[in-house]
Amino acid sequence: MYCSECDKFIDTNKKHCPHCNTLLLPNKPDSDQLDYVKVFESSELGLTAIIKSILINADIEYLVRGEHMQSILGGQFSFAFGANIGKVEFFVHENDKEVVVELLKKL
Repeated sequence: MYCSECDKFIDTNKKHCPHCNTLLLPNKPDSDQLDYVKVFESSELGLTAIIKSILINADIEYLVRGEHMQSILGGQFSFAFGANIGKVEFFVHENDKEVVVELLKKL
C-alpha cells in the first residue's frame, strides 16, 4: 500500500497509514491520476474525527493532509507558527465532491 502523505510504500493490510493516518492507496498514482479535490479544511481537532466518521459511513474514499501536525501542535497554536500548521485538509475524488459537500454543509 502507498501513503501519499509520507510518499512511501507500507507493508500493511490496513486502510490508513500507521504514521500519519492518511488513506492508503494500492499503488503510487501517476500525476495525471490525481483527481482529488479539497472539500474541507479545519484546525478544530474534534471536527477531524466527525468528518472521518461521516465519510467512512458514507463509504467515500478520502485523503487527509496535515493531521499529524494537528495532533502535535493542536489547532489553537496555528496562529503562532503560520497559517498551514495545525490545519487538516480533506480531499475526495472529484466525482464524490457534490455528495460530500452536501454531507458536510452543516459543519
